[in-house]
Amino acid sequence: MTLHVANYYELRSPSPNRLVSLFETFLEDEVNLNQTRIGTLTDRVKAIEEFLWGASWGPQIIRFSPQGSWAHKTIIRPPGEQGFDADDLVFVQPVTGWRPQDYIVKLKDAFGTSGIYKDRAGLHTRCVRLEYAGDFKIDVVPCVVNRPDGTSQFEVCNRNDNRFEPTDGEAYNRWFAQRNDWVGNDSLREVTRLLKYLRDIKTTFTCKSILLTTLMGALVTEADAYNRSAFFSDLPTALKTLIGRLDDYLQLRPMLHDICNPVLPQENFNRHWDQDKYSNFRDMVHKYRNWVDEAYDEPDLARSVSKWQRVFGDEFARGTENAYLIEATNAAPPLVLAPRYNDAVSAVRLLGRGILDQVRRVLPWVQSPPWVDVQPGRVPVEIRATLHDTKTGPARAAIRSGDILPKGKNILFAAFTTNGIPLSSLRDFQVQWQVVNTDHDAYYARQLRGGFYGSDKPGKKWEWTQYRGIHWVEAFVIGKRHGKCLGRSGRFFVVIE
Repeated sequence: MTLHVANYYELRSPSPNRLVSLFETFLEDEVNLNQTRIGTLTDRVKAIEEFLWGASWGPQIIRFSPQGSWAHKTIIRPPGEQGFDADDLVFVQPVTGWRPQDYIVKLKDAFGTSGIYKDRAGLHTRCVRLEYAGDFKIDVVPCVVNRPDGTSQFEVCNRNDNRFEPTDGEAYNRWFAQRNDWVGNDSLREVTRLLKYLRDIKTTFTCKSILLTTLMGALVTEADAYNRSAFFSDLPTALKTLIGRLDDYLQLRPMLHDICNPVLPQENFNRHWDQDKYSNFRDMVHKYRNWVDEAYDEPDLARSVSKWQRVFGDEFARGTENAYLIEATNAAPPLVLAPRYNDAVSAVRLLGRGILDQVRRVLPWVQSPPWVDVQPGRVPVEIRATLHDTKTGPARAAIRSGDILPKGKNILFAAFTTNGIPLSSLRDFQVQWQVVNTDHDAYYARQLRGGFYGSDKPGKKWEWTQYRGIHWVEAFVIGKRHGKCLGRSGRFFVVIE
């Protein structure tokens, strides 16, 4: 086991619950749309614009302008194999006699003259969508400027209702950018990306990006420019601040209400919501706000990471486990032991099994027992284990907790009461096993484990010695009738070299 000193000191900083560098890495590796895809998107949009400048569409083009998440810089990496969306507004002079639907339909006809775009173009309510399979979709949105008798300087075209709708996307972009500047460090954009990521991975609520962006921007005021150190000093602090404000806002408003374009009040964004969706969003924000507060306020390093993973999933802080293991598996301060021992197994060999008492039980990937303890000592339980070459072969030897074992062997764990009665003979109980792996080998194989497993046979569990490091097994006695925990064994350590 090796320790990267810079990472170690970050995790041991005076405010470890904030885990600032882990948030930054999480954004870069999991949340943000990578620069390669942004570059590809930019190239595709440029090609589309060049095509339209020379196409026989009809209206005179004034200019183009990116819109939506792309323009707000809140666009995120799509989950799984899904693609992402980008909007490009094309400002045009009004055409005499054209209805709103004409701008959309004739735009699609123009794309139909191109061998590149004709099979990609599809009609939508306010745009023509160009689909790039498995990667992204580009919505080309006509915006009519200064139409005679228009209700606004800028209007988009609703093809389905055949009506013009007021809009001002560029003023909205400036409104959101100003609020991002007030809080500093790009915090508003980054927190908005985190909440969009939360929406996409949890799938427990729906909220269109324009709604979420509007709600988040409205939470920021100019006064925040003078209070950054208190509320926006780093990304986790900004997240705690803004999701707290969002929850407070929503809890005061149980009923769906108008959420309008802040720079154009006649443009109502509620078309994306109804009361049921709003109520669910309100409930979920309240739930996740509490989770964020718990994770932020947790003083224990490993528990804090585990609680942040409850919010954002296992990809948060992925790859940091080895920094915890140094602290978890060394009896003396890590920076004293690290130069003297190659890894934790060497430390056990040289110092003896007593060092295993120092292994931390709480690690980010170790699950908490899901059962309610009724009388946790009612069934006193211990683990006995034997070493086997194969599962069908005889036992080679009995092994004790902390014995150093070679790779490639089978271990049969069996649960007994402390007076020697095998749990397999007690019909009212079942045994569940927690299996925890640690260290480099298991981490790189993505086999750290930490969950709970049923018995292979009543009261017995087979495991295989595969990964160098310190690992453990623990037995939990569960009553079959009520499903509650009546006893647990304590950890049986397996050290594999």
